[in-house]
Amino acid sequence: MPQLSTFLSTRAMLLAAGILFLSGCASQAPPAEAQTATHPEQALIEDLVLANRMLASRELSVLDAFGHVSMRSRTNPNHYFISRYVAPGMVATSDIIENDLESKPVSGARPDEYREVYIHGEIYKARPDVMSIVHSHSPELVAFSVSSIPLRNGDNVVPIFDIRKFKGDGSGLINTPAMGQAMAESLGRSNSILLLGHGVVVTSNSVYSLVSNVNGLRNTARLQQMLISMGGTWDPNPRRVTAQPNTPQTSPAQQTQQAVVPSGTGGGRGGERGWEYWKQLVLKLTDGKVPVSSPPAPAGASSPDDALKQDLAHANRMLASPELGILDAFGHVSVRNPRNPNHYFISRYISAGVVTPNDIIENDLDSQPAAGPRSDEYQEVYMHGEIYKARPDVIAVLHAHTPEIVAFTQSSVTLRPVVNGGAFIGDGLPMFDIRKFDPRETIITSPALGRAVAQALGNRPAVLLKGHGIALTDSSLNGLISRAYNLRVNARIQQQAIALGGKIEYLPQQPALPPAAAGFDRAWEYWKRIIPAN
Repeated sequence: MPQLSTFLSTRAMLLAAGILFLSGCASQAPPAEAQTATHPEQALIEDLVLANRMLASRELSVLDAFGHVSMRSRTNPNHYFISRYVAPGMVATSDIIENDLESKPVSGARPDEYREVYIHGEIYKARPDVMSIVHSHSPELVAFSVSSIPLRNGDNVVPIFDIRKFKGDGSGLINTPAMGQAMAESLGRSNSILLLGHGVVVTSNSVYSLVSNVNGLRNTARLQQMLISMGGTWDPNPRRVTAQPNTPQTSPAQQTQQAVVPSGTGGGRGGERGWEYWKQLVLKLTDGKVPVSSPPAPAGASSPDDALKQDLAHANRMLASPELGILDAFGHVSVRNPRNPNHYFISRYISAGVVTPNDIIENDLDSQPAAGPRSDEYQEVYMHGEIYKARPDVIAVLHAHTPEIVAFTQSSVTLRPVVNGGAFIGDGLPMFDIRKFDPRETIITSPALGRAVAQALGNRPAVLLKGHGIALTDSSLNGLISRAYNLRVNARIQQQAIALGGKIEYLPQQPALPPAAAGFDRAWEYWKRIIPAN
């Protein structure tokens, strides 16, 4: 009987385990987008996801919320893979699209392609040896794109493509096949090309070496800038190529090299060592697995006001984060109440990096709290109310003391656009000097001074505050965050270009671009998911 009892007990345990297993399979079936595991080029897709996340990582920072990477199909050279319109740091296998060389999705039209997808298709057409491409907006490289000082990479000068010489919509983007073809022709047999005021395109015969190559080119730009700032010269080898920076390379065609394949042991050829190292860093953040789908969006708020307060808390945290670096312990951001345009939301008197939805105050346009007096408002709150009064089109306002921007408020050098994202600067921004209104004040502490700032702003997107910072506006909160980020990047690039010592090619003001990918703001969505607001 003991044996029978043991048998029955064991059988019951096995049956229970089976039931649990079956119920677990039923309740935890992978989502539809996770079915990419059956794709015949699954390994390539996973490598492409890793490349995006590596290049967007803090260790490399070659890509920020923008830029894109592609890989040519290993089985069909007339196809390539690229992610949908999403920030590189969020890319998962479910985001990957397969295109033909006309940059059309092979599975049918879709609204979430990059505008500049033609960069990839036209290069793959022209260069059968290219297996992977990255487009980056690294500031160090953009600085060389607008400078008469050439960027030297080994014995070559990196060519520059000036999109303004080709017909387009004035956006500064390579958003047509003809522009992509012209850029590919300028690239020639080079492995990299600068896009004037926009960034760089780097190519390689494998994605593994591509990651190392674009990082190496960015570091080369940094080193050259350092040498110039020290008064040194860049390798005075008399055999060095001295082609003009706008002239494509005419060196003999390079032989196609065998693609680098990582062994998983480190070391080896090409970009393998770097790939293995950066891969481990990225996988540590994803539990050792290549992400199958993007993380879920944060839970929605219970009311429109609560949702707006949540977004404003996110905006504060984003602006104070290392990724954007716009606000430090000081500065503030506000948003107009869409239900009542005579009110706006702003946080109480705390640093932006610790703002939560519970810290948000609702003010009227006289900058008085709608719920009654309180003692924890910012001293410069009047800047916001008076701008909202004067500019019904303004939905969000930022006041920041970003050092790269403050430098231009104290210099005779005019802040000018040198990168596409800074084109809204136009021929320069107006300047407000508080000393001309009240020599005793250094900050905007009264409605009268707030009105003076609004008058100086006029109908422009921003006004510089002499020796103090900037007041920046936009027609949406998420647009304000991107504009602030682009303004800081533009200031950095202009400073770097000036330091190179050559002539700078400033950009003309360009028309605002319509929302891409059905209104999806990839920068806002990316920053919102990686920067907590609670």
